[in-house]
Amino acid sequence: MPVVDAVRELFETNRVIVLTVYGQVFFVLGLAVALQSLKRSSLALARPLPWLAAFGIVHGFHEWGYLFIPIQSGYLPLAATEALLILQLIIKGASFALLLQFGVELLAAITRYPILPRLRLLPAAAFLAWLGATLAVSAAVGTFQPDAGAWLAEGHIREALGNVGAPLAVGDVLGRWMLALPGSALAVWGLLASATAVRTVARPPVLLGLRAAAIAFAFYAVLGGLIGLPAPFPPASLLNGATVVDALGVPIEVLRSMAGLVIAIAIILALDLFEQETDRALAEARRRELLARERERIGRDLHDGIIQSIYAAGLHLEEAGAALEPSAEVPRARIATVMSELEHIGDDIRTTIFDLRSASLETRDPEEIVRAVADELRAHTLVRLDLQVGGGWRAELSAEQAEQLRQVVREAFSNILRHASASLVTVRLETSRQRLQLEIRDDGTGFAAEAAARRERSGRAQGLRNMRRRAELLRARLEVRSQPGRGTELSLTMPVATRRQPA
Repeated sequence: MPVVDAVRELFETNRVIVLTVYGQVFFVLGLAVALQSLKRSSLALARPLPWLAAFGIVHGFHEWGYLFIPIQSGYLPLAATEALLILQLIIKGASFALLLQFGVELLAAITRYPILPRLRLLPAAAFLAWLGATLAVSAAVGTFQPDAGAWLAEGHIREALGNVGAPLAVGDVLGRWMLALPGSALAVWGLLASATAVRTVARPPVLLGLRAAAIAFAFYAVLGGLIGLPAPFPPASLLNGATVVDALGVPIEVLRSMAGLVIAIAIILALDLFEQETDRALAEARRRELLARERERIGRDLHDGIIQSIYAAGLHLEEAGAALEPSAEVPRARIATVMSELEHIGDDIRTTIFDLRSASLETRDPEEIVRAVADELRAHTLVRLDLQVGGGWRAELSAEQAEQLRQVVREAFSNILRHASASLVTVRLETSRQRLQLEIRDDGTGFAAEAAARRERSGRAQGLRNMRRRAELLRARLEVRSQPGRGTELSLTMPVATRRQPA
């Protein structure tokens, strides 16, 4: 087949270019993902991507080893060349283990299969199993020198292959079967699931990128997961890189490079999803800023306008009452009633101002949420606040969790402001692994638990019912304990994502 021979000779002559491009494709893939800022992303796809970046960079360095080691073999002792070949084999296995880790992490983040989070140690276990299997099978095979092509003829590398050829061939084949093949298959599954998960929010290029990456990984599963170096056992003795060259004239590295190039381009397209997330976050921040300004303006107008007018009306009524004859008891009583109502209206407006300002808070940090709402409480009353924060963990709340927690704290403080007549509020916030506990105590008048339960069942204790509903949304446990004259204690325990505080 003259055409096949000509193609094979062309690629063999330019093998340096082929291997350079092969390593560069995967290195660029890893670098493109690594340079993407993913730390603040709330998308599930962000968490597994660093493993893909690590795979691309490490695998790129491994492929460049096919250029570096033959050149250096002419200057290094035989033992050093053998050590470099073994090191390259270990790096190859590590890169495939990183690919498997990416697949496991991607499925664990995107899908809801409960077993997947428990499989996160599987790639490390599979890597160790691969090392053991390579040693065992190599010992059984004995001396074997793989057909690696004329490109390894430089220096004394063929002599090195005669000594370590068996573990190199066996390790290559087993690494592809045990690590690269399942890793690529899981990546296909995870990328398709990711495209389904974001189809309602992502632009068409992102969906195209995710699906194209899945298809390219499917090809890589065959080219990089099934076809390896020739080895003295089937199917590697029948289907390997040498048989591909004999049949097509094209080295398997060229085909893998094409699959890797599609993966790199497709993943770069899919990374636009995080740009979209940033754009949405900026637009939402702008909207919230405008909303906060409007709330602040309304609160300021209420405080400076309506409350002052109510206060002035109360003074006029007080003067009118003082001017009445002592015998005018009925008008004086009516004036007193109106003044009392005006005082209640003023208190309600102050509470509304407090609610408006509290609702404009944008932080997701539990301590900042409590402090900010508490500052509003202290701004309108003489209540003292004692805030205690403990635990060696830091809670990472979602936007929904932060909003519901903010509303619970606001409602609790509003109740204290309206009903408790308290002089001291003690707040304890403690974060442990996967749990956040909030306790709010006051030294106010308290209430009878039975009467409060009746009021809640009748619908009159709306604030407490709202807090219980929000606790349900948070999958939290809410407890309220109180006795007349002994204040009230509210306890909220909720599951949260956490990370350990730096020492």
